[in-house]
Amino acid sequence: MTVHERRGGPHERALARVPGDAASLAELVRDQYANERQGGRVRDLAALLAERRRVHHLVPLLEHPPEEPDAWAELVACLIQELVARRRTLVRVPAAARCADALRGLGHPLAGLPLKRTRGERRMDAAVLGPGWTPRGEQALPEPPERDAWLAGRGSPDHAPRIVSTREDERRIASAVEHWSAPEVAAVIELPRRTDPQELTPLEVNAFLPGALSAQIALYGAMTSLDTVVNELFAVAYCDASYSPGLRGGYGRLAAWQSVAGLVRAPAGASVHRINELAARWRWTMFRIIRRQPYWVYRELAIGALSPRGTVLSLLVTHDTD
Repeated sequence: MTVHERRGGPHERALARVPGDAASLAELVRDQYANERQGGRVRDLAALLAERRRVHHLVPLLEHPPEEPDAWAELVACLIQELVARRRTLVRVPAAARCADALRGLGHPLAGLPLKRTRGERRMDAAVLGPGWTPRGEQALPEPPERDAWLAGRGSPDHAPRIVSTREDERRIASAVEHWSAPEVAAVIELPRRTDPQELTPLEVNAFLPGALSAQIALYGAMTSLDTVVNELFAVAYCDASYSPGLRGGYGRLAAWQSVAGLVRAPAGASVHRINELAARWRWTMFRIIRRQPYWVYRELAIGALSPRGTVLSLLVTHDTD
């Protein structure tokens, strides 16, 4: 059972009208959700529609482009992206293109997302997502490296690795997990010399984690692909956290790319296609987190991105717990 099936109750009236009269559904949405444009119920409704109805049943809804920034505009924007996140390509659907144009005119935050998956989203599929708890058992771990010893092996005191990220950089990197309960470690680190990805296995950058966090966990990295990283970021953004709802399709997709943009230091306002181009040149690592104590963990995430020259390392390490 998916998260949406558990939430079907409040939306059954809307679902009963699809396929049906788009104008009637628009009126229903405006009446019930007019004050919740920024809330989650319209997003849940869009996810339910995309999950329970075939695309040809939903296209008539897109024949009614939004004319103002209201609840209907929010539903249309979310519905389009829910379909794309379920591996539907809408580039050649005229109604979807018209809605996208209308949303751009309204300045909607999802309007800049493409109407099809990009190369970095080949693994993305909202249809397989759902919440779940993952138990982690206690395992023997090596001690984290000593910071001074690690730095000494990487250069002189005047040319040691250093954190160069700003608060805005860290905010962007953590976009996909903004609804998680635990504080994250998001950082951009300048390295004094060219570093090979294999040097990050086992991950010695525990030295850059806060003392309490590095004492609890050990990270062991493995090289991975951009599409694997994007899928993971999308999944954690899409699904519910311990104490807050997930962002769902459109906003989850947006947040995932915002995190990637932060990790590769893309210019502010860069398009998804531009971020794809930049990120494809970086080398990616996903880290397995092992805890020193038994811990029931909802989700854990540790990602590293190494610049093409091997002189900049971006990190995102966080977890969401009960």
